[in-house]
Amino acid sequence: MLRNFLALLTILVATTTSASDQTWPFPTTADELSADALLDLSYLNEAVAGQNGFVRLSDDGNGFLRGDGRPIRFWAVNTGLARKKGARLREHAKFLAKRGINMVRFHGQIPEIASDDGRLEDINEDQRDQLWRFASAMKSAGIYVTYSAYYPHSVNKKAVQRWRTPKDSPSMTGLIYFDPEVQAAYKGWLRELLVPENPYTGIPLKDDPALAILQMQNEDSLLFWTLGRLKGREARMLSARFGQFLRAKYGSMERARGAWRGASAPRPIGDVQDDWEGGIVALAGIWHLTREARGGRSELRIRDQVEFLTRLMRDWHQEVADFLTEEIGAQQLFNAGNWRTADDIVLDDLERYSYMAGDIAGVNRYVSRLHSGENQTWAIVNGDRFRSEGVLGRPLDLPVALRQPLGRPYIIPETLWVPPLWKQSEGPLLMAAYQALAGVDISYWFSTRESQWSPPGGANRFLPSIEKWTFATPMHLGMFPAAALMFRQGLVDPADPVVVETRKLDELWQRADPLVVGRQGFDPYRDRALRSRSTSSETRVSPYAFLVGPVQIDFAETSSARVSPELSGLIDETNRRVTSATGQLDWDWGQEIVMINAPGAQGVIGDLTKRAVFELDDLAVSSSNDYASVLAVPLDQEPLAQSKKILVQIGTIARPNGWAAKRIELEDGPAFEVTSFGGPPWQVTRFEGGITLQNPFVSQAIVLDPNGMLKRQVELSREGNSVQLRLPSDALYLVLQ
Repeated sequence: MLRNFLALLTILVATTTSASDQTWPFPTTADELSADALLDLSYLNEAVAGQNGFVRLSDDGNGFLRGDGRPIRFWAVNTGLARKKGARLREHAKFLAKRGINMVRFHGQIPEIASDDGRLEDINEDQRDQLWRFASAMKSAGIYVTYSAYYPHSVNKKAVQRWRTPKDSPSMTGLIYFDPEVQAAYKGWLRELLVPENPYTGIPLKDDPALAILQMQNEDSLLFWTLGRLKGREARMLSARFGQFLRAKYGSMERARGAWRGASAPRPIGDVQDDWEGGIVALAGIWHLTREARGGRSELRIRDQVEFLTRLMRDWHQEVADFLTEEIGAQQLFNAGNWRTADDIVLDDLERYSYMAGDIAGVNRYVSRLHSGENQTWAIVNGDRFRSEGVLGRPLDLPVALRQPLGRPYIIPETLWVPPLWKQSEGPLLMAAYQALAGVDISYWFSTRESQWSPPGGANRFLPSIEKWTFATPMHLGMFPAAALMFRQGLVDPADPVVVETRKLDELWQRADPLVVGRQGFDPYRDRALRSRSTSSETRVSPYAFLVGPVQIDFAETSSARVSPELSGLIDETNRRVTSATGQLDWDWGQEIVMINAPGAQGVIGDLTKRAVFELDDLAVSSSNDYASVLAVPLDQEPLAQSKKILVQIGTIARPNGWAAKRIELEDGPAFEVTSFGGPPWQVTRFEGGITLQNPFVSQAIVLDPNGMLKRQVELSREGNSVQLRLPSDALYLVLQ
């Protein structure tokens, strides 16, 4: 009966939808934040963020606890609204809380050298005031704050040039790890940020539990390609530190030189040459640390350089952590960094090891495909070329496919399905489900400059274009409610670790291949082209293990490994399908379908034409959409089969009004070229299909608008224990009660 009903529904849908009526305009109505909303998740938050004390680590160090010891999960975003004041900022906080958000990241820049005439030691007082106001507003909505204090790549070059010569490094990249002036200034910035009283709350930030996490910096490392930018004074300074390290390790410079058998540094950074008598030892170019360059006459020298750079970073991270707790008295959790390396097969564990001096490990990860054009890093304009596939056919690009250090929470401080990749509705649902499965603790969606929904529009006020860097869109933000419920309430079960690899430090210095790695991250802002990336085809364990359960690394002196014997039965690379260790997640990347089938969360994502009916334990879905998502979650914390109030969330594709692109052929395959980037409002592809739910209680189906307000009712029919209905074609949310 069920299969017949849904198959008939699909046929009817296909024959009644005209080509001229395939989208609906996303309304621009502001959310009045009415108490009458039928969908408002702000009740999940504490009344005041931090009312129970500071967020701390769980006993095993792998998760978070509230101040009262209760576990807490965070659904998080980045927001750039800190410049707003008063009611506008409080409105923004309430808007976010309503959609299930209980953590925001303020990606700031506290040093005054962000301006032309700033001095290194001074802080940007306006930036501090923004953070003060921002933390106060978010706190009142039960939203915690993560603060990213320093971004070396956006420091003002004119300010830097005043205390550098033209022969020195052109930026601040990497300097925080070895330049005493920069290190002293950084500690001063933190002191001036955290110790003074916040006039909007009456307490210093260091004593405010609503400020939960401090990030040392954003996107910098001595193990990334930017190491090669060091020149002049800075290159010699780091080379002198290398000499000090070698003297301590070998007992003398001559012993180090003898151990290396006279090997010189290949393509030395900053053109520095070895000066053994002067204590200057050149550092090899970063490529020579990668997997491609292993072996050869200089190998021992390279190993020592790898160890030196890693320990140098870790020691500084420890120094900052100690400074925060012992000198300032800050009780926030500390995240040392969030960046990737020049080769994530052999260097990623080194980067994460350096973060172990702090409380939290992290990395920024985006989902992107080809986008080429003059303004590709920040805007979409006519003539741009792109590809638009999401991750359903390439699951190893899912951001949570990460090797996680044992004993530390893992966060992704920035993520987004980056336009013009328009298959976005999968993103929040996949992240919520697989974060829960794998134990990735927070992903922060990047970013917004709007207090509410973001209409399609220019990336700045000068260039007619479409902005890339926003989550406040129908198919990102619009998919948050069900995703936030699924993740924060634990509706998808975590799995036990499927791979635990214990690695000796000497293996790290040797850059030995790990058992399993995923894909190297790609940042469409920092990377100019999709270059060849590290893959894991040669590793000993299938990389699809990341979709089965947690993959963990344990930094210890005894090398061993544990691999779940269940892996072989759950990964079918021939038929391109992987099932989670819990049995609740099924990813068929050959068909580009993911099914979620847990007692409290059931749905399907992808090309829904692949089957007449997708049957889950309590829910069946049928649709003629070749890309869509349908997810049902309870609003009363009961299993779907027993729930008396259920959210059904529907996602398709949203593009700017007037968007147009033509198919083209490139050397590496088909792509598209933008012929009209369009404008507001968003046009959302209509959903055509229906569901059957096994539930004896629901008798009413209410369609909601994007702000959770009553829009209309639709009919449903009941037969025994099941209800059937055709889903609305022009809505994101339906409540069954």
